[in-house]
Amino acid sequence: MKKRTRQEVISLYTQGATNINNEDFEGNLIVTFEKLDCFYYMVFSGRKINPAYYNRTISEDSRAEKIAGIKDVLNKTAEKKKEFFDNRKKIADAIQEGTVLYSSWGYEQTNINFYLVISRTNSTVTLQEIGQNREYEGQDHGTCTPNKEILRGEPFQKRITKYASVKINEVQDASKYDGSKLSWSSWY
Repeated sequence: MKKRTRQEVISLYTQGATNINNEDFEGNLIVTFEKLDCFYYMVFSGRKINPAYYNRTISEDSRAEKIAGIKDVLNKTAEKKKEFFDNRKKIADAIQEGTVLYSSWGYEQTNINFYLVISRTNSTVTLQEIGQNREYEGQDHGTCTPNKEILRGEPFQKRITKYASVKINEVQDASKYDGSKLSWSSWY
């Protein structure tokens, strides 16, 4: 079955409609139209094919009021997203040579891995896995801190993501270590 395009979806919804208008707002598409004495609007978020909002009203003023409310929500969402990524960029910029990163991962146990940033070029870092100092709080759990004197494996390169982390592999994302003791657990 062939996947529809956004324009095909718009044509399907607006079939038999009059006064069809498109407005681009903050990277979203707002489509307004009139059909059977009702006033409709659709909002497509980003590049999505199907509308995120689809509604009808009995008056043009009511439709304008609803769209104004949606625009407020879209503005607030865009501001939060920008603030989030600006904050993440600051954190990513702080990842420099000598920074320690950590990843906490696992399903039935919590594994902690530490990585030392050996060098950085733009958004690429060269990492070296390092060891850890473990403190046992029980037979199979405790806390740990990084130990830069223990080197594991060979250095490798990875890219810093837009979320200010480094994707080590399919299960590990490394973030900047803040110096606190991290909890681990193990079944073996």
